[in-house]
Amino acid sequence: MRSVLCLLLMALMIPTAFAQPPGDPLAAESGELITGIVSVDGATVYVGPDFAYTIVAQLPIHSSVTILGRRGDFFFRWNGDQWLEIDLAGESAWVYARLIRTSIPFNSIPPTGRRLPRNGNGRVPEVFDLSDNICDRWIGEYTQDSDILTADVDINVTFPELEGANVYSVIVISPSQRRTAFDSEDTDVTILAEKLRSRREYGTYTWRVAPYWARDTFRSSWQQICLLETGGTFEYPDPMTLGGE
Repeated sequence: MRSVLCLLLMALMIPTAFAQPPGDPLAAESGELITGIVSVDGATVYVGPDFAYTIVAQLPIHSSVTILGRRGDFFFRWNGDQWLEIDLAGESAWVYARLIRTSIPFNSIPPTGRRLPRNGNGRVPEVFDLSDNICDRWIGEYTQDSDILTADVDINVTFPELEGANVYSVIVISPSQRRTAFDSEDTDVTILAEKLRSRREYGTYTWRVAPYWARDTFRSSWQQICLLETGGTFEYPDPMTLGGE
């Protein structure tokens, strides 16, 4: 009996607004209004989802905010990685999620931000300007020179440059959701048919881009700066339909 009571008390101690696992069925629907109530007085507001960003305001206790997105996941405790994007007088801003009670579970809020990269000393590299949210400045045109990938014709794609990023990865997603990465230090990449051909998976492919800050050439050390952005789609037809072998 004592063990049962202990489990019940532990369950009550976890805020129900945050204790849902990632990907739970309560995920917000498109266009759903998500709100929050500030639980402490003077909650600090930053321009981006990290304590290193510039402070822009403070919120009074019990004030109401509109939630636009989140960074991180909540599991069993707060660790500094959970952030909420809010509407601050018509502009995007960020608050550490522990300071706000949300109308739906934290992990059900759509992800819209990522943690800043850190160097070996735990500091944000000086190449990044933290006066604004870095990823808000990652804007520009995405292009591709063909809509059809064949054994003889590769596809060249381009995408915007992000200040501070020193490597990019174009992720090509197959119809069955298999992913193939094409990495580059430049903002143009060639999607090679040869790299996809061995799988013999034909149909519509989507390509997306992620910017990274890398301390060295080892991919395991790369730190993704912004969420993946979709660049476009293309067709990879069965060679038999094109008169091939």
